[in-house]
Amino acid sequence: MKQFLVLSVLLLSACSSLMNGEKALQPVQVLDAKQQLMFTTCSGAVEDWGSCSRKANKACVNSYEIVKKTETPVGGKRELTFQGK
Repeated sequence: MKQFLVLSVLLLSACSSLMNGEKALQPVQVLDAKQQLMFTTCSGAVEDWGSCSRKANKACVNSYEIVKKTETPVGGKRELTFQGK
């Protein structure tokens, strides 16, 4: 019974961390500050293209333009290069 309780707590905490993916988000990297060119990834099971868009919206005050968007079919690797307007 004790083992079941411990296992249940561990599983619930794992689900909680997946649902609260904001803590696990990859940062936005500035490639060129003058041109407001930036890069981020939104890979794996926790992040999706929507999280890339949210990071770009936070990084750019007005709006942004997508420069390059890549995704690998295996492993869920997603990368976004964008430029603030």
